[in-house]
Amino acid sequence: MKKKLLITLLIAIFALSLLAGCGGSSSSGGSSSSEPAEEPAEEPAEEPAEEPAAEPAAEPAATGDVLDDGFPANVLRVTYTAEPESADAARTTADYILMMNCGDTLLRTEQNEAGENVNVEALAESYSVSEDGLTYSFTLREGVTFHNGEVLESDDVLYTVDRMLDPERASRNSEWMDMIKGAQDVLDGKAESVKDIGIIIKDERNFDIILEQAYAPFLASITTPAWTIVNREAGERADEAGGGPETSYFGSDPEYFTGCGPFVLKEWVLNDHVYLETYKDYYRGASKLDGVLIKIVGDAETEKMMFDSGLIDIFDLDHAMDQIPFYLQSMPDNIVKKQVLGTSYLSINERIEPFQDVKVRQALQMAIDRQLICDTMYYGEAAVPAYGFFAEGLPGYDPDMPEIPYDPEGAKALLAEAGYPDGFDMEIAEASTSPDDLAINEVIANMFGAIGVNCTITQMDSAAWYSIRSEGDLPMYRTSWTADFNDPDNFIYVMYNPSANVARSWNYQNQEAIDRVVAARYMTDPEARVQEYTDLEKLIIRDDAAMIPLWHKVKIRVVQDRVQGFVPMWAGYGDCCFYGTSLEI
Repeated sequence: MKKKLLITLLIAIFALSLLAGCGGSSSSGGSSSSEPAEEPAEEPAEEPAEEPAAEPAAEPAATGDVLDDGFPANVLRVTYTAEPESADAARTTADYILMMNCGDTLLRTEQNEAGENVNVEALAESYSVSEDGLTYSFTLREGVTFHNGEVLESDDVLYTVDRMLDPERASRNSEWMDMIKGAQDVLDGKAESVKDIGIIIKDERNFDIILEQAYAPFLASITTPAWTIVNREAGERADEAGGGPETSYFGSDPEYFTGCGPFVLKEWVLNDHVYLETYKDYYRGASKLDGVLIKIVGDAETEKMMFDSGLIDIFDLDHAMDQIPFYLQSMPDNIVKKQVLGTSYLSINERIEPFQDVKVRQALQMAIDRQLICDTMYYGEAAVPAYGFFAEGLPGYDPDMPEIPYDPEGAKALLAEAGYPDGFDMEIAEASTSPDDLAINEVIANMFGAIGVNCTITQMDSAAWYSIRSEGDLPMYRTSWTADFNDPDNFIYVMYNPSANVARSWNYQNQEAIDRVVAARYMTDPEARVQEYTDLEKLIIRDDAAMIPLWHKVKIRVVQDRVQGFVPMWAGYGDCCFYGTSLEI
């Protein structure tokens, strides 16, 4: 009976949220900075409106080999919900679609047939790591060219690092390079380059990168768009045209931007579209597409209309979650799903009574009906329950992690053992006034209420939310974490290193575990290190119940019949490289 009442409450809450209207989501499902942008609360799904009988999406109207929008038929048409900040990795920490399609990195992460994310060679033909974990030796592929015709050389890697560290450029991604020996001196203006200190050039194709200290996630970190290699000649030309590093035209003006990726930044019309043309001399072979047209579309209704009219090829249903049932029914063979390499969770601040008691924390873990939330709010398709912090595909992920049972009676018993037979009062902090954010927190509060824990939801502006959190005093909050790079360090260390432990308002009390979290990033034995992270996740998330994992998001897209070979980004977030995609025309 109680479960039926809860389902009724869920439906009622979403009916109310529908009255407030549908809001769009970010163009990217995750951030790619060293500290990804965190949503203070995820958007829940909405109840779908009644839809007429489904009809197949229309094909674009063609005139010869050119469609009505003026671009060739063999161009993939996609959307972005806002103007990309830049095509320059130094200028954005979120909008990486241009770098991912126009640029390339030394290594890249791909998903193998076993569903594991692995690092593979990209611009680097080969690499090796010294036993002490300090020296990374690379050999570049021979004959790789940038879009301006320049051949990729070791000096371009040096230039990429130096320009990212240049204090005059005020790069937003310099932290991706600051583990390199000599980097801090460049950042502080005490040196102009890491040449012969952190990067040793042996010849045009061979170089070493020297780290200040062993940093085991380094290879995974250089697969990120922040490590997109920049041609020295093109970068210096763009700086000069723009009047200096801080106002460089690189990344904003197609005339001054060049990469060595599968597509060329050909045209950029503000608030309308960006056109990427296939680079015929790409070292992996030219794309089967003529290009990619990125249309700037700011609202979900327009995006849906364009997809149904055949004006775009891929519709990201994160932008219109209420449409998931419609497309699952009308175009089931055109659905592409990808579980996000990230986790939604509830924080627990062990500085606040009674959260110092592990039995209280375990009781709250058991009070959440994860499957009910996934089924009701995410249509049983757009989320799966999370019982740990690591997501599937991440090194250290434990596929045998037991479920956290939904057991209100067991939770009540734990509270009684902890000395709270009648429950207690607590607070959930929310950095939003969105009815959707409030709705999902109310559902969680109701589940806590079922075990006698009375929750007050406190809304505040984002500035106050982040300020209080940074001091270690924020009450429980709900948010999500999405991977920047494919390494468990990017999950556990980001949350539970000594600084973040306070700044994220965990105040986790197990100092031995925190010390192990720090030590793990310096382990040089890969297999032992992965096992250590598996053990740490179990210790911190399950044994100590320092966090309440909720769900892993599943990103759902619907594609036109003509789209072939589309593979979402391994991490599952919004920005993708379309190199392997083709069209039947």
